[in-house]
Amino acid sequence: MKARVLITTIVSFLLLCAVVAAGLNAVFTVNAVKAQFSVTSEDGEREASELKQKLDGYIGSSTIFLDEEEVRALIASYPCMKAEKVEKHYPSTIEVCVTERKEAFAVLTEHGYAVFSDDGTYLYNKDNLTNRMGGENILLNGFSFSMEQGERLEEKKFSDVLEVYGVFTELLKEARANVVSITYNPGLVFDTFVIGMKEGVRIEIVSPDELAAEKTRAALSDEKYGYLVRTDGERLCGCITAVAADGNILVDYDIARN
Repeated sequence: MKARVLITTIVSFLLLCAVVAAGLNAVFTVNAVKAQFSVTSEDGEREASELKQKLDGYIGSSTIFLDEEEVRALIASYPCMKAEKVEKHYPSTIEVCVTERKEAFAVLTEHGYAVFSDDGTYLYNKDNLTNRMGGENILLNGFSFSMEQGERLEEKKFSDVLEVYGVFTELLKEARANVVSITYNPGLVFDTFVIGMKEGVRIEIVSPDELAAEKTRAALSDEKYGYLVRTDGERLCGCITAVAADGNILVDYDIARN
């Protein structure tokens, strides 16, 4: 008799749990995916449309058991898409904010050009320098790397490149419109970045591991020798050099130096 009562109690408890679970599942079920995309290229628009359809596939699933990292992994399957926000709003909504990473740099490898975003994230390889927004990516010479897709390149000299790029973007708005390449030249006494400009003139940053941004700013905006005050003819050739000496940044322009 006691065994029968125990069995009845267990069955009743299990039925109650099933009813509660069914009720919770009915309430905590995704019925909307609010996705906000910020894209700047046609490829970005296409990928955003594809990604939204895949995100809508979560509709009908359990909000409770939905893994936010799974959603982030889905977004990451599109290398140029960056998940800025993935949040569950109980009982029934997922909020997602996605921005498009901007291609900026390319490193020539045996497998083509390794493309990096403007924050140093390795995106993918492609067989040319063409940027998905138009124009070309900035070619980086003298750089090598070993990393996985989606990882950021943390090497010090690449961080210096990002500092240089940031100043160009600040002062010239679109760095890729002016910069063709950045070449890292290691030296016995000091290293240099040699920046090839579209017009032909070069900008040499001496010892870029120190004050890279400040030297770049001076090379661009120095009132006497900076890139911005050079005439169209002077921008066709020569070299602008920025170097630190005695606590100051000195800039020079040599029209005969190629």
